[in-house]
Amino acid sequence: MLFKKISRPVILTIATLGISLLVGPTAQAASTDVLSQMQPVKQAIKSQTPNEGLVTGSISQVEAYAYQHNAHKVKGASLKATGVKIVADAKKYLGVPYVYGGDSPAGFDCSGLTSYVYHEVTGMSIGRSSYDQIAQGREVPLSQAKVGDVLVFDGGGHVGIYIGHHQFIHAPYPGTQVSIESFGTYAPDYALEFGK
Repeated sequence: MLFKKISRPVILTIATLGISLLVGPTAQAASTDVLSQMQPVKQAIKSQTPNEGLVTGSISQVEAYAYQHNAHKVKGASLKATGVKIVADAKKYLGVPYVYGGDSPAGFDCSGLTSYVYHEVTGMSIGRSSYDQIAQGREVPLSQAKVGDVLVFDGGGHVGIYIGHHQFIHAPYPGTQVSIESFGTYAPDYALEFGK
């Protein structure tokens, strides 16, 4: 079997045992149970890799090879899952009133919402003010913003959380509530990544 950079799930078959093993970007979640059942099996398998020639190894060695060559995809999937959790948590606070200096579900200002949600989901302290968040985050262009990233508006005077599809959740200003808006009504300057 040829090993290439795995971009989709691949089935490895150990012919003598009639066992199949899923490897690839979805392998970590999909095959954990199978792999744990197969760990004692030290059946050697042969595969040819593009740069390393013929390789013989145990199941665990093949698993390690597959994960090593897909580590960026597994990490990317993990970060995406965290972004989705950040958005889901932020949506719990839709309708909470804007309160200047607010940083709790009783009332939020813009940076109070972002710092509260990030701490609740990730345990990270990203700073209390928008300017603290800008100092601690890594700036990325809007074209590279990912779900869950903090968006910066008005040169740093306002922040929100990117929820995808050119929309964000934020605590706008006094007299309003935590709400969702689109880039068409209020355009961010750039995005911030934390801990990535």
